[in-house]
Formats: sequence, structure tokens, C-alpha cells
Amino acid sequence: MFSAAITDLEPRAIVGLTATPDPKTPNEQIIYRYPLAAAIAEKWVKTPVIVGRRDDRSDTLTKLTDGLALLRYKAEAIEAYCIETGASPVNPVMLLIAKDTAEADEFRDILASSEFENGQWADALLLVHSKLKGDEKEKALADLAAVEDPDSKVRVIISVGMLKEGWDVKNVYVIASMRPSVSDVLTEQTLGRGLRLPFGAHTGVELLDTVEVVAHEKYADLLKKANVLNEQFVDKRTRAVLRKNAKGETVVVSETENVATPVIGTDGDGAVEGDSDAAQQAVSTGGAAVESVEDRKKSAAAETADLAMVQQYAPRDGTPVVEVPVLRMSKVEARFSLADIVDLEPFRKLGTQIAADPDAELQRVKVSARVITGADGLRRTELVTSTAVDKLKASARLLPLADLIADLTDAVLAAPVVPQRADQAKQVGPIIDTFLDGLGSNAEELLSAYGDRAAARLVALVTAEHRKSLAAPYYENVVEITRLDRVRGSKRAVTEDRTGAFSRSVAYGGWKNSLYGVDWFDSSPERAVANIVDDSGDVSSWVRLQTGELPILWRSDGREYNADLIVADKDGTRWVIEVKSDKDMDSADVQGKRTAALKWVNHVNSSDAVEATWRYLLVGETDITQAKHSWSALKKLGS
Repeated sequence: MFSAAITDLEPRAIVGLTATPDPKTPNEQIIYRYPLAAAIAEKWVKTPVIVGRRDDRSDTLTKLTDGLALLRYKAEAIEAYCIETGASPVNPVMLLIAKDTAEADEFRDILASSEFENGQWADALLLVHSKLKGDEKEKALADLAAVEDPDSKVRVIISVGMLKEGWDVKNVYVIASMRPSVSDVLTEQTLGRGLRLPFGAHTGVELLDTVEVVAHEKYADLLKKANVLNEQFVDKRTRAVLRKNAKGETVVVSETENVATPVIGTDGDGAVEGDSDAAQQAVSTGGAAVESVEDRKKSAAAETADLAMVQQYAPRDGTPVVEVPVLRMSKVEARFSLADIVDLEPFRKLGTQIAADPDAELQRVKVSARVITGADGLRRTELVTSTAVDKLKASARLLPLADLIADLTDAVLAAPVVPQRADQAKQVGPIIDTFLDGLGSNAEELLSAYGDRAAARLVALVTAEHRKSLAAPYYENVVEITRLDRVRGSKRAVTEDRTGAFSRSVAYGGWKNSLYGVDWFDSSPERAVANIVDDSGDVSSWVRLQTGELPILWRSDGREYNADLIVADKDGTRWVIEVKSDKDMDSADVQGKRTAALKWVNHVNSSDAVEATWRYLLVGETDITQAKHSWSALKKLGS
């Protein structure tokens, strides 16, 4: 009955229900009930591009060749992107889904043959299905678990249905299936395998922000199924709003609307010409795209050619060298169990809060209409439903309390953070009991009416407790000192206007003390700090850090923190600087990274191998404004 809540924006948790602030009306809450669509719309995951052939070729060899051609374009785009940004390389993988073990073996034999593309894929295949036994099965599962590792040789995974639940690695970039209907592929179990973003966020490179779904159907047939495909990407969104009732009282009501993440390239009845831009439009609007294989290859070739036009920049002659200590940092395994939750008071408080505002009333629905313009440029009418402000007392049918408790228990045990162990079923009991105690005597009535909402809130609270249990990594001695001297690349246009309107797509030159003659930034505040330190007479040199140049392990789950700048003062002090917006300064992640960076600084300064004194500085927008372009003032204002 109840579903687990989304709590960490990862596709493996894209089931159930979650609540997030509305960016347009931040004081209102929006509840997403089909988060697969919401995740695509909010750009938490890759955007699906469904590709089919314009011609009548549907043989296995053609499908395999099409999928691998798209995989090559992905690899070329990744290589160029990593050269430009300094990001760690990713090996793109194709997931090939067979309908049975015989077909899986057939795919393996074709791809491993010396006659297929000169045998170049023979050592890059991983076959995983139920007929594997003994050592062969164990090796296949081990290789499957390690497919994200930089040293993995796997580029094609051939599977029937043996991929374990939760297997959703980040580097799946092509999904090819011979199933007769693309609707069978567009499921959370299958599509979700390739949705996670390998670089942690959207890159702005369309090829890297999409996952190709090689469909069995012809392109024309895909377009005819536009309405069916769109149904896969519809999200119902509910928001709380304030209204005046007949008595003039301000009351809270809810409005529900369909938030479509439309399939681009169709008007709902047929093809829209010019669909070669469909994928780019889908990424920008949060929809899915339908494209032909032929057009997709052309656009991919054009984008990879554009990415290859990278201007390279070496450190400037005469600029003081910037050296960085490298610490040995070890992850500390953090095992979580529901038994680790010793303070149950938050669960009692949650129940009390829900009981205080039960909303156990029958809400009459008001329907209104509005005209909107879709991503395809067409105008259409959309219905918006809202609860009437004058309410009638509900007479909800009560469900047995034992069944309601069982549903709550199932929801918590299904949460992604809860280990799948038998002992957890016993350990969840005290949590549920405390929650029910908070709900009080009306627990049965409340859960009968709002069980889904209660379950989602409960799972979110369990997840918050899990995050508290994540252990900090362990820092050891300084292993070596490295120079920041690698050649960087960018295809951005260069300007020396360092104080005008900011753009992430522009590189800035004209620096006096930067290690590189040209730098680019993620935000205007970052560029503002660069201007401050570049103009300071106390600074000998500074460098805008790229990903991987100063990685600091900050969580036990392996997440690394990369700061924004290193500034070298003439007195020998080295500053690691992080720049954030004011609204993010007090967030748990920012403060957790700050703690990790301060620990890093302490370990570095205690090492005999390091001569310079290192400091850490976290600055926000207000700090930058109040510093009035003074580096010495900024150091005092930051934390």
C-alpha cells in the first residue's frame, strides 16, 4: 500500500513519494507521486533518447552495430570533456538486454567473433544470466560489481534478468533491447539502470547528459506511439496554497496538476520535422526524445567534433609554482542498522505533528483550466484541480490497524538506506511503536486517510538518521608533494572583461597572478574572488582548481570534495578557498566539506614534508560584498 520516499535523488530510489519546495513559491510544498518523471524534469538524472531506424532494417546485427556506434560517440565526447574540465575519465558501457539465455548467448557469439568489427569487442564483453554456474557465475558477478572501476575492460553487458536490484551504475550510456515494444524498456527496472549521472551533475554536453535507448521499433512507429510514450513520463504534482473561504478565513488547500515531461519530436499525433534537435530540446525541457538512428549519429558526430576543438593552456612562464600535498585518505566503513537509532524522540514528534494537522476531512474538488504552450510550441488546455475552501467532515473507511502497521513496516524496510537483513524486521518495531504513540488515539483514522504521506515522512526521517551515522574518513601522513602544472583545455571563447556580465560558457583572460593565462568559473562569486586575489599585492600566485587536483575525502561512502581556488600569499601561507552562495553556506553538505577540509589542513600542517602553512577559507556572497575588493578583509570575513 505505502511506498518508500525518495530521499537522495538517485534513480534506485525513484519509486514512491517525496516532497520538495516549489522554486517559484518557496513557502509551498510540492509532493511528487511519480518521481521518475520528476527526476527527469528536475535534471537529477540522464535524459532518455529513444532511437529507431527510418528504414526497414531490424536484424540483430544492425541493432548491435547501431548501439555500438552510439557508444563510440559517447566515449569520444567523454574524452574531450575530461580534457577540458580535468574530470576523472569514465568508461561508457552498453547494456544489451536479451529476451532469454539463448538470445544472450547469440549476442555474445556475434560480438566476440573476429568477423564482427575485427574482433575489437571480444575482450570487452560481460555475459550475465541464470545459466552461469560456479566460478563462472562468481566471476561474472564480480566483474558486474566492478564495471564502474577505471580499470574495468567491460564495455558491453549482455543480460537477461539477473542484474540484482539496485544495480544502476553511472556509466551505462546505451541501453539496447530486442523486446518487441519500447514500452517494455521504459520501466524503472530497465531504464533506471542507465539514469544516474556519471559526473555527479549535468555537464551541459548533451551527449553526456543523455542515455540512448535503442528501440526494436522503426522510427515512424515510435512517433505513432507518442501518446503511449508520453504516459511513461507524466508526473502528478500537488501543492499546498492559501485560500479564503466563505467566512473570510485563510485556509490551506491543495492543487493538483499533471506535470508532463513530454516526449520531444512529436505533437501527439505524428512526426514533427526537424527532430535532429530533439535530444537537445529534451535535455533543456526535462522531457524524453525520439530520434532516428541516422539523425542521432549525425548530431553525435557534430557534437564530438565540436568538443574536439579544445584550446589547450599550459601554466604561464615565470608564475610561481603551486605545489599541493597529497594525503593518504582511507574510507571508514559505516555499517548502518535500524538498531543504531537510539533516540526515538524524533519519531514520536513526527507522529505528534501529523496528529495535530490531520486533514481528515472530505475535500470537495474545484476544477479550473489554463492554456499552456508545450515544448513543441503547441498550445493546449490543461486542467488544474484544487480542493474547495469550504470543507465537509470526512467519513473515511477505517482500515485494520494491524494492516496499517504492516504497511508502515514494509515501507521502512524497503527504504534504500535500510540493509536487507532479517534482523531489521525486529528492529523496526520500536520505531513504529514510538511513531504510533505520537499519533495518539486517532492513529487508525489518520493512517487510513493519509497512510502514504505518513510512510513517506517516516522513511525520510529514517534516512536522516542514516546520514548521521556516516563515519568521517581517516587521514594519514602526507605521501607526496605534487605540482599543479598539467595542460588544461577549453573550447570557450576568451574575453578579458573580468567584471562584466558573468557567463559559465566564457573563459576569462588578462590575469596578472593566475597560474594560467585563462580561467573559467562556475559562478559569478567565484570570479569575484579571483579578481580580488589577482589584484592583491599580498598574493604571489593563485590557481582555479579543476576536478581531481585537490581531492579531499569527506564521507565514508567515498565522496570527494574539490575546492575552488588555491591562493599563495607572499608570506608563504597557502589558502584553500571554497566559494558558496549565501543560501548554501549553512547546509549540512557545505559544513561537512568544511570540516573535512579543516582536518586536511591540520594533517598537512603537522607533516614535516610540508614547508608552507596551509589555511582553509569558506566565503559567501555577503562576505565578498563586505570585503570591498580587499583580500585581507575577505580573509577575516570568511570562516
